[in-house]
Parts: sequence; C-alpha cells; structure tokens
Amino acid sequence: MKKSKRAIAVLLGLVLCMSLLASCNTDDSPATSGDTNSPAPAPGSSSPSAPQSVVDSPPPPPSPDTGVKFAEELNIIIDNLAIPSIDPFNMTGGPATLWAFNMVYNRLITYAGPGQYAPSLATSWESADGITWTFHLRDDVYFHNGEKFTAEDVVYTIETAREAVGSTVAVRWSAVVDMNVVDPYTIELILNKVDADFFYNISMPSNVIVNEKAMRDDPEHGVWIGTGAFTISGFATNDYVRLERNDNFWGEPAVTQRITLRYVPEQATKLMMLQNGEADACFSLDPVDLPLVEADTDNFVCYTTTFNNTQGMAFNMDDPICGDYNFRMAVASAVDRAEITMAALGNYGIAESTGSFGGYAQEYRDLSIPIVPFDLDAAKEYLAASPYNGETIEISTAIDTLITAAEVVQQQLSRIGVTASINVMDPPALSAYTRYGESRSQMSVMVIPVTVGSKSYRDIYYPGAVYNRSSYNNPAVAELLDRAAVTIDARESEAIYKEMQGIIAQAPPYFNLFYMVQVIACVKGVGGMILASDSPLIDLTQIYRIID
Repeated sequence: MKKSKRAIAVLLGLVLCMSLLASCNTDDSPATSGDTNSPAPAPGSSSPSAPQSVVDSPPPPPSPDTGVKFAEELNIIIDNLAIPSIDPFNMTGGPATLWAFNMVYNRLITYAGPGQYAPSLATSWESADGITWTFHLRDDVYFHNGEKFTAEDVVYTIETAREAVGSTVAVRWSAVVDMNVVDPYTIELILNKVDADFFYNISMPSNVIVNEKAMRDDPEHGVWIGTGAFTISGFATNDYVRLERNDNFWGEPAVTQRITLRYVPEQATKLMMLQNGEADACFSLDPVDLPLVEADTDNFVCYTTTFNNTQGMAFNMDDPICGDYNFRMAVASAVDRAEITMAALGNYGIAESTGSFGGYAQEYRDLSIPIVPFDLDAAKEYLAASPYNGETIEISTAIDTLITAAEVVQQQLSRIGVTASINVMDPPALSAYTRYGESRSQMSVMVIPVTVGSKSYRDIYYPGAVYNRSSYNNPAVAELLDRAAVTIDARESEAIYKEMQGIIAQAPPYFNLFYMVQVIACVKGVGGMILASDSPLIDLTQIYRIID
C-alpha cells in the first residue's frame, strides 16, 4: 500500500458538516445543562446486541466468454422518492438521485469502507502535513462531450460548488481554500486546517467532477455531462431518467446498453409492471406484495439489504412539552417498537434493540447504550413528572410506512393518556417544517438521513446542522464534535464519539424505532447490483438481465 493510502486510512473516515452554526438554546440534559428537574427513574435493562445484518448481494455479470446473452435495455422502478433534478450543485431528492449521479459522473476518489478510499479520477494522493494534498489524475478520461478530463475541470468544479451557497457540494468542498494546478494531471488542494472529514466528503456520490466547456456552452443541460459509465439521453423531473451506455468510458464498461430509472407513485402499479414485463427491477414494491413475488421463484428473484438511515422519533427541543426530558422518556417508554415495526413493514423491518441513535452500520456507534424498555408503568410515571396537561401533541410525518408507524405511535400513546394528532405532508415539506431553530413540529416520525461515516453525528446533533431535526443544542456535545473534526487518530476519534453518545443518552432528543430491510424485486436473471449496509449508495452501473 502506498504511503498516501496509509495516511488517509488513519486520517479520515467521517462526513463533513453540511450546515452553518446557529445561535444557542440549551439541551435539558440534567448532567450537561444544569437542569434541576429530577427525572423519574428508568427501569433497568440488560445490554443489547447489535441488529442482525441483512445483505444478499446479486451475482456479478458472467464473463463474456461464457456466451451468455444480456438484455439491451432495463427498466428500473426506483424507491419512494422521485428524482427532481440532475444537478450536483443543486442536489435534491433521495437515494435514487445519487444512484443516477454514480452512473453519470465520477469523483476523484470513492468510498471503500470506514477509513478506506479507492482511486477513481485520481490514481493516487499524498500529503506531508495533512493540509496540502497532491492528487495525481488519470490521463485517459474523456467527458461525454469529448473533452479530455484535466486538473482544470477539478478547479472549475470546486469554484462552481463555492458559488452554490448552501448546497451539499459547497459544504463538502468548503475545506479547500486554495488550489494549484501543477500540470494537466496533477493538482494540489490546500485545506484550511487538518480535516478528518475531507476525504469522506469528496468520496460522496454528490461530489462529482463536471466539465467547464459543457456547462458554459449549455447552461441548461451542460451539468449533465460527466465522465461516467452512462450518458443522459432523457429526463423528466419526478418521472424518469433515461441512460445510454458510454462506450468511451475509461473504466469497466457497463453490460446493459440502455437503462431507465422510473418513479412510480402507485403501489399497485409497481406489481403490475413487474408481472407484465414493463419493469425488470423494483426497489419499492409494497411489502404486502413482496411475498407473492418471493414465492414465484420461476419468474422472479429478490435481493435484500438494510438501509443505514434511522427511522425514528424526533422531538422539538424548543417546544415546552416535547423539549421536556420526562415527556420524551414517557413517549420512549410507551412505544412498543416490535409492534410498530410489524405494522409498518411486516417482516421487512428490524426493530431497534439498542439505545444508541445512529445509522445501522455507522462508525463508532456505541451499541452498549441500553434501550429505553417498553414499560407502561414507567411511562405513566415519567408523564406525571412532565408538563403535559392533556394537550394534543402533533406528530408530523411523511411516506407511507412512516405514516403507518405514526398511527401506531398515536395509538400506543393513548394508553398512557397522551392525545396525539398526525400531520401528514410530503418529504420536502416535512424537511422545511422541522428545520433547525424554525421547527413548527412537536414530534416527528421521520427518516433521519445518516451515512456510515462518524461525521453524520455532527449532521444530526450540531447546532444548525442540516439534519438536526430536534433543534438540539448541547455545548458539551458541540465541543466534542469540534474536537472530533480535527482528530486524526482513529482510537482517539472513537473515544470522543462514544463520550458524546454517552452524554446524549442521558437526555436523548431522538429515539430510533426500526431499520428498513429493502427487498429489491427483480425479474429472474437480473443481477450485477452492488448492495451493502456499510456503503453510502447502491451501485447500478453493472446491472444486467440474462436472456435466453
């Protein structure tokens, strides 16, 4: 292993903060914020075990010399979030948007597991001080418009990202304060300080490299020009993306010539499309229909993986009732996670079994933190010590499975005398509704996007952070997160993050409910997808369908 790879394996593996700092309110943790309220005692519980991993990866493409024939075109029904745009400088949408990015563009490096990064447009990299990084670039890469990739495209990409103030890429590139083009295939990126998050940030699917000439020649669609395995041949917002194989791709060529990623909102339509041959794979089949497909092994094959994102409850810490420790503990003690998981996902969910709030495969997650156990007597005791006095508590939510989960939470809270209403909205509206410092929500049952890197702790707990849906502000936690961001030793980083989780566990602003087990329903013969619980995306570049 080269010295540069070894250096970053020690130095990096987190995720950069995607937000600005905001003004202060304080958490109500008795141990960290001086809260004099004496919480009701929590019943004892044993230390939990980690959830059982569920990953069933499809086989890679067979070798061409086997004589196997592949379908020239595939139609893929994406997950339950549409693709609103193909623009890395204005990133919106969910996982499927990143799937498309991964097929159309390339990054300098790619994520290869905690603290590990693999070459992509950059072949190697090194630094003497952890601040000035020299990247050596491939000299055989061409953009879809025929322009050759050089260091100038890296400069243009970073400069364009800086102009997209508030965007994901602007924040992910924000550590770069200066650039120096050494030659067409060598570039120096100079950081503002040693940054433990830098390599994770630039390995993410949104941090792609674009072509200056393409974007200047075509301000509307030039941003679609990448160096990836596929080109964009058609796009309709919130409907579909059509992709054509790039036969001049510098890397391993794709098997399939044409792929359409399509958003289908109607659940019943998805099953019909699979059954009548209009779709080759579906990432969002209704759990009610999945047993039918799984049983029909003559025509279909199913693959499973576990979403890293948390599906849980967020409490608005600025709300006089939901910001109270005892009320939150009353709710946490009153919910039966197994019942909620079964109602929302049937056998396609994993109920949370630990007291830590984080991604399924998130780095440094402290699985020794005990879960708040289901205990109605304790819940009533906590509720009596809280400021709740019969008010109707609003639970905001979005997406079918989480709406169902919220309805079960509503019913379970009624058992201890808490009245709740449910406010259903679409995901973008829910995001705006729960924005840090401006939240109009009291409680939310929602997805909290979490990467596998430890930097995601900052995204959900730091004041002003983009996914801080509880308006959580604890100075002790913020100080530990600031230390972690400049800590390069892996053992020291782990100690910091576990100390932070211990503080949060004393008065949590979130409680996880379950993880979603995604079942990808496919026509028989489909394979080539790369699925992993410890990866930030699903890779569809090598998807195929064998035909007779």
